Amino acid sequence: MTEADIRALAYRAYEAINTRNVVALEEVFAPHVIRHAAGETGVESVKKAVASAFTTFPEKRFVVEDVLVEGNKAALRVTIQGVPTVPGQPLPTILEIFRVENGQVAEVWGAGTRASA
Repeated sequence: MTEADIRALAYRAYEAINTRNVVALEEVFAPHVIRHAAGETGVESVKKAVASAFTTFPEKRFVVEDVLVEGNKAALRVTIQGVPTVPGQPLPTILEIFRVENGQVAEVWGAGTRASA
């Protein structure tokens, strides 16, 4: 995959998350994806995490602000909109690294800030 392909895959991943599109999640994430921060493996864990992410704030939206690509990895900065925040404070942010293999996200490392509520 080219850098442009990997960048596009990162955006497609979050489009699938925001639309809760299970078929697209299965296309973007490898069947045995490793989610290091969550200590989970498999695309089913991704689908459960996506469903859970919208339970409290169904209007929540993840916005990819930056994607940097090197080799087979993409680093993403993602803000979370549609959640309560303290006035004057920045939006909650996720920093992630995707490792891409065979056109799918094979590994995810991440860290983030918390929403105020």
